[in-house]
Amino acid sequence: MQNWLFASGDCAWPHDFAERQRAAFRRGPVQAFLEETPVLPGIWLYRGEASGRSRFSIRVAGDSTRRGRIVLGTMLAGRGVMTLEGCDDQSWREDGRCYAISPIERSMRYDIVAESGWRTVAVRIEEQALQILGRDGGLPRVVQDVLEGRMDDLAETAPVAGPVRAVSHMLMHSPYEGPMQALFRQAKVLELLTYMFDRFATEAEADAMSGPELARVRLARERLLVNLRTPPDLETLALEVGLSAKRLNRGFRKLYGTTVFNFLRDARLDAARAALEAGTTLPLKQLAWQLGYAQVTNFVTAFRRRFGVPPGAYRAAAPGERRDYGQRQ
Repeated sequence: MQNWLFASGDCAWPHDFAERQRAAFRRGPVQAFLEETPVLPGIWLYRGEASGRSRFSIRVAGDSTRRGRIVLGTMLAGRGVMTLEGCDDQSWREDGRCYAISPIERSMRYDIVAESGWRTVAVRIEEQALQILGRDGGLPRVVQDVLEGRMDDLAETAPVAGPVRAVSHMLMHSPYEGPMQALFRQAKVLELLTYMFDRFATEAEADAMSGPELARVRLARERLLVNLRTPPDLETLALEVGLSAKRLNRGFRKLYGTTVFNFLRDARLDAARAALEAGTTLPLKQLAWQLGYAQVTNFVTAFRRRFGVPPGAYRAAAPGERRDYGQRQ
């Protein structure tokens, strides 16, 4: 993954792991590193550490890949906030959190507060790894969906279980070097994934939703659709229908295959496409405003990503060409 930026205060250090496996950055009390190591086809190991008391951020730019990609990691020390573009922020206030994110075409940011150091271990998995991990349904559904491109908005954290913490610490401090170290890391990464996958499967069972809860999710959907320009934010919408924000997002994933944020985005774009097909004469700027976009450039970018062509070109296209565009979503 390219285009990383490490920052502390007014200092910043860009890094490309394709050129160097280890990124080291230092400013005043901040002395930290993050290392990316290929372990198996489609699987990379990340290890990071900072000493002392410090604050810094790590940013990763979104790329254009549509390959399935999931990152499963642990924050062994330090606290902070993890942000995946378009998803709810994930924060942790104590040492020992595991997390899962799907950074597909989305930028990420980690804001780290290290009171007495920071340590992280993470594993990045891409679709190629399915040749090793299997495509026979043995993986947790959420992992399978991300790797096969059916889900791109996963961002969650949870407490670290004992086995996950133990294996993560072993990966931070390998007792071997050379070829034995590579073999050790392969074994421990697979062991870590086993524990993480098991946790996902267990949480999925615990997150089953009742009929009344799903009815509230459907009500939330209707409230979004009747006011695309100024819909309630996630917290307000959840409060209005009597669910927590996390529960509401889970319900949307179950019923509609996506989060509240992405459902609203797609509903706006579908409404824009329908208006263009109906022959609206509204300027694009006004159409974007009516659908809740403050900037027409954001509307144009989102429309092009969804349908493969800018809205102006869609408006000018013949009906037969529009059908071809519609198949790209």
